[in-house]
Amino acid sequence: MNSISIRSSIVYSSIILNLLLVIGSNTMKKKHTPTQECPFCDYPSDKILFQTENVVVFNDRTPKASVHYLICPKEHIISIKTLTQKDIPVLVEMKQVADQLIKEKFSGQEGIVLGFHSPPFYSVKHLHLHLLVPPFRPKFKKHSYTSHFGGIWFKDFSVVLNELYNSVV
Repeated sequence: MNSISIRSSIVYSSIILNLLLVIGSNTMKKKHTPTQECPFCDYPSDKILFQTENVVVFNDRTPKASVHYLICPKEHIISIKTLTQKDIPVLVEMKQVADQLIKEKFSGQEGIVLGFHSPPFYSVKHLHLHLLVPPFRPKFKKHSYTSHFGGIWFKDFSVVLNELYNSVV
């Protein structure tokens, strides 16, 4: 491959990446009322593994690890891009639920992943925290749940919470 085609590939890749970031940051800035279109707003109660007043936990329908839970607020929040500082209490509760599950079921397990997909790299427009317990299936799926390039497609829980704490209302 010559230097011109390498340079062109880098330029085109950069343009595509920037376009995706713009789309992700500008899509659905506001929360909306739950609708029948959201599979997490009216999740079947017989499939809920655990719940609190504000949070539900259930298995991911297409697990990417030996254990793959989704921890969702009952309130419809579209994504990490729509979070405001008033959402901090529900995020803290989501983390407390995750910590409780980890302590009770996976104590001593290493490599547990806790984080969110960033728009537009998510399939359901309802905030959900991934709790993944290795091993990943297939192994390469671990990369989809790792914060590469500053978290453009997946962000660790602590990063999201810190960004929210540091944001200006």
